[in-house]
Amino acid sequence: MKLQYVLFGSFFLLHFFTSVRGQQADETVRDSIKNFKLTAMPVLFYLPETGLGYGGLGIGTFRFKGEPEESYPSSVQLAVSYTSKNQLLIWAPYELYWDNEKWRLFGELGFYKYFYNFYGIGIDAQEENFETYEVDFPRLRMSVLREILPNFLVGAGYELDIYYNLNFDVNGVLDRSSVEGKEGGGTISNLGLLAVYDTRDHVFQPTKGFFVQAGAFTAMDVLGSSFSFSKFSLDTRYYEKIKGQHILAGNFFVAHTGQGTPFFSLNYLGTNNRSRGFNDRRYLDNAELSFALEYRFPISGRFGGVAFGSSGTVAGDFSGLFTSRYRNAFGAGLRYTINKKDGIRIRVDYGMSEEGGNLYFTVREAF
Repeated sequence: MKLQYVLFGSFFLLHFFTSVRGQQADETVRDSIKNFKLTAMPVLFYLPETGLGYGGLGIGTFRFKGEPEESYPSSVQLAVSYTSKNQLLIWAPYELYWDNEKWRLFGELGFYKYFYNFYGIGIDAQEENFETYEVDFPRLRMSVLREILPNFLVGAGYELDIYYNLNFDVNGVLDRSSVEGKEGGGTISNLGLLAVYDTRDHVFQPTKGFFVQAGAFTAMDVLGSSFSFSKFSLDTRYYEKIKGQHILAGNFFVAHTGQGTPFFSLNYLGTNNRSRGFNDRRYLDNAELSFALEYRFPISGRFGGVAFGSSGTVAGDFSGLFTSRYRNAFGAGLRYTINKKDGIRIRVDYGMSEEGGNLYFTVREAF
């Protein structure tokens, strides 16, 4: 998405914050209801493809009864947007922690009636091939993990997307391609295994430690999937406190999907996390390898800033990642802390690539 926005402006200053005080600070446990905190704000944006869009986003945090004060807070987010072209996005990710983080449940519920970019397949897909396709789909993500060794958890996950009402340009790039899934969408139903190693000191605003998550999923007919394929991903993050609240954060991500993967489930550069600066889904293929580095620093009071850069590529298979051309991006952003207790911040980033810039506005850090 090119930066042709009239968006957000000072809306992040219009947030409202509600907090119901619970037990006294010197107590070691918290009640999940009394300590529920809600942060919410309006959203306004404009894109040529969507017209005027408006909605809201928010995040609620809490701890289950009996959980220690220093444990990770559980969270539920909700974002709803509607555009003048009748597009709808409902996005509700969640992370639940209990038994002093020995158990974790995370995932997403959502419904999307929206457009997505398509440039073709591969790292050399040309900008002039840009087109969009529209598709509707509900989404379910659910993973549960249990700690078996200190800081090491294993578990299982399930993913479901049901794509329908797929529309794209007749005789366009997508129509002329031979990608899986263009014949009307279909159902993706994945079951998989996950492993996590987590030594972060904080879930929302980590200042030190590692987070490593590996996942392997398989879509099969017996699960109701219209496609049969496997996928693997490895997401590695590292945080180091340089001095005071000056933090260096790094992210290494590699992923691969097998033959038979529909085009809407391929890996891609162009997200609001790992590859800020590229247009949405700019480079698309079976395999992805990307690096990102971010410097986070305080400005004044609740305000902070970041500077970031990234490099990544996509290819048809793992071996191609080491010979493929890499694409670079960089940028800067502003942070505003809306929940000082749990460290939740509004994130406004502007990223640049060789093809232009993009603006990002959301809650929580990029990684």
